Amino acid sequence: MIVIDLDIFLSQVKEELTAAAARAASASPPLTPNHTSISDDDLVSLSVKDLNRLLKGLTRDEVSKLKQRRRTLKNRGYAANCREKRISQKEELETEKDKLRAEVERLQRENSIVKMELNALRNKCEALEQFAHRNDIRVLTHPHHMVSQMHASLVVKSEPMLPSSTVS
Repeated sequence: MIVIDLDIFLSQVKEELTAAAARAASASPPLTPNHTSISDDDLVSLSVKDLNRLLKGLTRDEVSKLKQRRRTLKNRGYAANCREKRISQKEELETEKDKLRAEVERLQRENSIVKMELNALRNKCEALEQFAHRNDIRVLTHPHHMVSQMHASLVVKSEPMLPSSTVS
């Protein structure tokens, strides 16, 4: 008797589950294939014309929900593209900045070398002027031979009575 009662119990539970599933399916509005089966990728890639064709026969609420979903997905895509572009531009600018810093450092080193060479030449010039002064050698500059203020032709006169000779 216990076996029969168990079979009856199981069959009753099975019937109740089937009935509950049927009630749940009939209680919810029927799902349209256009609204639920379309993937996000397909929804975003559809042209407006194709989208409007799919939306025919749907309620206004379903149409607005689907359009809002499409707009949200498109905005996500735009934001992702913007992020990628911003990251790419940042990397390019960082690379350019590093190159420019290296160039500035190279130019600063080159400038230091040129300054040292200029100081060495000034010191040499001062030493020559002092030597000339100690040994009564006249050193003259001729403005008409000057190419610029930094480069001047020198006239050296070693003996006061002889005509001067030019040394460039």
